[in-house]
Amino acid sequence: MRLWTDPLTAPILSAVQDAREPGQQVYLVGGAVRDLLLGRELHDLDFTLGASPVRLTRQVARLLKADFFVLDDDRHTTRVIHRLPDGREFNLDFVQFTGADLEDDLRHRDFTINALAIDLAQPEAIIDPLGGEADLEKRLLRVCSDQSLLDDPVRALRAVRLAIQFGLDYAPGTPERIRAAAFSLSKATVERQRDELFRILAGPDPARGLRECQTFGLLKSLAPPLEDQLTVLASPPHHYPLLEHTLQVVQTCQQILNTLEENSLASESPWWLGEAFDALRPFQGQLRAWMTGEITPGRSIRSLLLLGALFHDLAKPATLSAGADGRLHYYGHDREGAEMVWDLARRLALSNAEAKWLSTLVRYHMRLLPLARLDGGPDRKKIYHFFQEAGEVGVAIALLYLADTRATYGPELSREIWGRSVGTAARVLQAWWQEQDDLIAPELLLDGNALQREFGLAPGALIGELLADLREAQAADEVRDLAGARAFIAQRLKKHNKGN
Repeated sequence: MRLWTDPLTAPILSAVQDAREPGQQVYLVGGAVRDLLLGRELHDLDFTLGASPVRLTRQVARLLKADFFVLDDDRHTTRVIHRLPDGREFNLDFVQFTGADLEDDLRHRDFTINALAIDLAQPEAIIDPLGGEADLEKRLLRVCSDQSLLDDPVRALRAVRLAIQFGLDYAPGTPERIRAAAFSLSKATVERQRDELFRILAGPDPARGLRECQTFGLLKSLAPPLEDQLTVLASPPHHYPLLEHTLQVVQTCQQILNTLEENSLASESPWWLGEAFDALRPFQGQLRAWMTGEITPGRSIRSLLLLGALFHDLAKPATLSAGADGRLHYYGHDREGAEMVWDLARRLALSNAEAKWLSTLVRYHMRLLPLARLDGGPDRKKIYHFFQEAGEVGVAIALLYLADTRATYGPELSREIWGRSVGTAARVLQAWWQEQDDLIAPELLLDGNALQREFGLAPGALIGELLADLREAQAADEVRDLAGARAFIAQRLKKHNKGN
């Protein structure tokens, strides 16, 4: 088996073998065995044994010259953090059997495709008491027992993730077990719920993952306010009922991101995606790097944007009113939504920085709509003010705005509306990545000391107001040089003095 021939894993397994006590049996288990059978790249290794793994793990760490620590004293779980030659971390986790022996341990696991083991002393044989290898061949996701998901409801989220990640169908009875476990999901630690959610968001089809979470009742625990969207029907110009609109926004956002990442457009792609791709392609490199960035380690901005797409209309049910024209209105849903999203982000144990990012996204997600309606699109001054409010989150808002527009109109989307929307989003990205020093944050031609020295002003609020006005004028290209800056300040002072 390639474990013992692969230059990445062979030294690791040799170290584990050498660290064993005489007669001690150590088994490779779980996802690594599954990925070996599927021919997939390995990212970590999990081992199990019949005794506390602390002594073995310490020896393995010494042989590999790696770090070692205890993850969980009660569950006898330890970790070695091994550094690969290219600097990447490769974790080795060791845990004592859950149950009396190896087979009992495997039967207590989540799904049969993860209930596989290899005895390091007999590496050519797969230990498979539950038929996981056959389920892999049939592309089926099957629970290890009737209690598997009830014992640990977070596994219900994992079921969605694994089915999408490996292209599996749910075995008969599995969907019903996922729905049953959903009722207990809120009892699991929020950190574990959050981590599985972000694994879904980082997976190959997060839009499908979130839709399945909704179908199985899992979103009730992750984001309870989303349930209120089920009762809000479609109202022009919205083509879809509210919850379906929300899921369409996530899907559209994902489609746009995927197209930019893959740098290709399938022949069957819808026309609107082709127009978006053509308009955003000049910023493709910057967008790729931006998407892989992280506000908090381990959670990408791409995943955070998709989560924001799920949350962007969170306050619509609470702000719903019917107008005289019979249409539904949601006045203030962006402002109230920002507060709700902050609370929800903190409830999901996201960092303050992530909560602020999401709150800003929701607070200003409507800002580009009126700008797109302007003849010729937004001018420099309006783009400047947009980024003064949104900051770096403005990039995400531009992408969310496109997804929101497409999902609002659905199949009724016109080329005129889409053209204006795409043009506005592209103009915003151009400003951020190509005009940062001139439009977003121009360096002031005069500073506070110069205003005091040249205009005889005393320190105070007036200087701050004048500098803010000057920066705006520079961003709008109304002031281009030092002489123009002095004339601008003189004019502002004249107006100020006249008003007083």
